[in-house]
Amino acid sequence: MQQVLNVISLLWKLSKQQDETHTLESWLRKNYLTDFKHHFMSHFPYALKDITKQRKKDTNKSIKHCTVLSNNVDHLLLNLTLSDIMVSMANASTLQNDSSWIETIRKFVTETLKGGTRLNSKQLNRLLGVSWRLIQMQPNRDATENLIKAVYTLYQQRGLLLPVRTLLIKFFSKIYQKEELRSYRLRYRSKVLSRWLAGLPLQLSYLGSRNPELSTQLIDIIHTAASQANKDLLKNLQAAALQIYDPQEGAVVVLPAESQQRLVQLLYFLPTLPADLLSRLSRCCIMGRLGSSLAVTLIGILYMRSSFSGWSHSVNDCLMTDVDYLSFLFSTLTGFSKEELTWLQNLRGVPHVIQTSLSPVLLYLTDLDQFLHHWDITEAVCHSLLVIPARSQSFDIMQSAISKHLVGLTVIPDSTAGCIFGAMCKLLDHTCVVNEALLPFLASCCYSLLYFLLTLEKGDAEHLKKRDKLWEVCVSILALLPRVLRLMLQSLRVNRASPEELPVVGQLLRLLLQHVPLRSHMLTNAIIVQQIIKNITTLKGGSVQEQWLTDLHYCFSVYISGHPQGPSILNALY
Repeated sequence: MQQVLNVISLLWKLSKQQDETHTLESWLRKNYLTDFKHHFMSHFPYALKDITKQRKKDTNKSIKHCTVLSNNVDHLLLNLTLSDIMVSMANASTLQNDSSWIETIRKFVTETLKGGTRLNSKQLNRLLGVSWRLIQMQPNRDATENLIKAVYTLYQQRGLLLPVRTLLIKFFSKIYQKEELRSYRLRYRSKVLSRWLAGLPLQLSYLGSRNPELSTQLIDIIHTAASQANKDLLKNLQAAALQIYDPQEGAVVVLPAESQQRLVQLLYFLPTLPADLLSRLSRCCIMGRLGSSLAVTLIGILYMRSSFSGWSHSVNDCLMTDVDYLSFLFSTLTGFSKEELTWLQNLRGVPHVIQTSLSPVLLYLTDLDQFLHHWDITEAVCHSLLVIPARSQSFDIMQSAISKHLVGLTVIPDSTAGCIFGAMCKLLDHTCVVNEALLPFLASCCYSLLYFLLTLEKGDAEHLKKRDKLWEVCVSILALLPRVLRLMLQSLRVNRASPEELPVVGQLLRLLLQHVPLRSHMLTNAIIVQQIIKNITTLKGGSVQEQWLTDLHYCFSVYISGHPQGPSILNALY
């Protein structure tokens, strides 16, 4: 018998490849259905003798009239093969005539699923195939619900192998998608299916990247249900959000880009966005495991969910507080977590840290990819800050955050300093009042950045690509905040500088004098500039003057001494 069934099964598989399945099914039904019912179904299902005895003891789980087989036969696979072949010969139109043996197969399938048997993927694939055919041919709600419930019983077993769980998830996905294709008026939502659907977020958090294809399928189903405001699913999605959006191991960072995008889009449907979740989302943005464009999309979605976009929600709903949202923006703008910044403070004497004797702020050099990623997401953060109605409010919030979290640090990443400058330049207008206590920190950061740019070597291709961006924000902050320029000039006590740093200071002064937007401010600080040049000249005393110092004197004479400032400043240098 087993050989006969195997031959038929192979013929059936071959017909599927040739797209002639319906022809074979019709032929089998017409010529062999009566024989199959008499020879096969009259003794169905088949089981081993010892299993028969054990099952007879338990009437609730028994399968009556079992036929004993030899020990070398896989009785379960035999029963499944027979069930597979038999249900293929039935359909909705023949259901009334076939109801007796169809019910026998349905009972066998249900009890096998509920029996707690450890099924391998081959057995389960056959079993689910039969279940699917039974559901399709008999659209009876109670019968369908009982069958789905039996599959769900197996689904709830602990320790299922990944291939087995994958098959079960695909089965439920197929049922869900079938229901979604129905018109809303005819749609019937199984209670068991609803329970399964609600558990998908937790399944996704566990599955992660172990099966990216299956995770993608889960995400698509979750997205569909979330967009339809499925309350149970959204509730569980909220509960699993911290795991799904974990910046280290969450699905949002370990899955392929397409799945990442769908998960980011899901944020639009989350009931609430609490502070701990926003903190993780900020880390996802700045760690670089989300592409720049996707991080920008995430920031945009959070803006749409914020009160500043006009998002309407009940007063009792704590969707996302303004404080939490602004904290997210600043932490993303900073580009580093509090823990990372704390760790950086202990770095000394390493190639990635630039130190100068004229600034208390040391510069940590980020790699180019991280730098550019940080720069891109800063643009999105600035856009979110710019659309806040009161510009001065945004600026005050940002400078308060800088004072609280960055001022006092001795090591600052170059991208952090540059992005902070860029954001301040974009937000600053005539309504903004700058905190005086913040100015010395800005001046120190500015000199450290400029020193880094002026000491770059031509062979350092990676950092050379940062030069234009950093130079632009430095001169912009000096032009917009003249007091920062004045404090930076006052900090250039060249008698403390090493001999190697003096040419750098000279080159910096020359470039600042030549830069048109800064020229009037440099003229205002002419006395300070004069004193710096005088001190440098004294320190470099000698019969032969170096070219860089000659160039500095020339620029001073052209751009400063050429303007009336009372007594001749140039003469005072000599």
